[in-house]
Amino acid sequence: MGDRSERPDSLDPDAVEAVQFLTRAESRLAIICELVDRDDSSQGTLRDALDASRTTVMRALRSLQDRGWVEETAEGYRLTTTGELIAAAVTDLLDTVATTAELDAFLRYAPSDEIDIGLLAAADVTVTTPTDADPYAPARKQSEIVARADRLRVLLPATDLESTRTVTEAVTDGLELESIVSPSVAATFETPEFGPLVREGLATGRSTILVAPADLPYYLGLADDEVVQIGVADDEGIPRALLETTDDRVRRWAEDIYSEYRAAAEPKQAADF
Repeated sequence: MGDRSERPDSLDPDAVEAVQFLTRAESRLAIICELVDRDDSSQGTLRDALDASRTTVMRALRSLQDRGWVEETAEGYRLTTTGELIAAAVTDLLDTVATTAELDAFLRYAPSDEIDIGLLAAADVTVTTPTDADPYAPARKQSEIVARADRLRVLLPATDLESTRTVTEAVTDGLELESIVSPSVAATFETPEFGPLVREGLATGRSTILVAPADLPYYLGLADDEVVQIGVADDEGIPRALLETTDDRVRRWAEDIYSEYRAAAEPKQAADF
């Protein structure tokens, strides 16, 4: 098989027609997806699953049989071998479209040259965005991780007094924290408002601060050995979306990214703040 990432020189008219046939009637698409998880299904079972009329289901089944994608057995209806291949491609496409729709708010602000967008699109993720009812939803989601993690490593491009206070309290309560911060955050930590909190955390021996040589393009949080969080902001530094996942592939990518930034960062001591 060829590289699916390569764009074909021309679209296969038969393939285009087949896609149009399947998507023109939602009932056909629904039946194909329903039969993926069932060995055999009766008309009645499919009607109940689709919440559709007998006529609609019968018409859709007949057209799928004519295509050779569905066959009737003594026990009911099932996918043919060709139908199984079609179903696999369709469900993959639907999953990708659904994930991309959820990722949309994140992708608007994510630096595509810094983040593996394709990897995130293929992963099981949740995206938290600000709303009128909860404008601080991404920050609140970050705070939830801080509250429940035993160990946390972060790339921190920006900060505020409240989140610094929250993190210091968590470190005092036992959180092991390693922070790679941008130069601007390091400068903020040296101010009279932030300095005492930073020194308090460092004094526990459970907080480590390293300063990156340049600005950090996004927030990255690695909680324990499971959750990965990626936060993106607009040009004014306002948080716009926080992505969270436990996908192993994303975790490995995030670990590599963190290690690269850590190798280039300079450790700081309490006296520096």
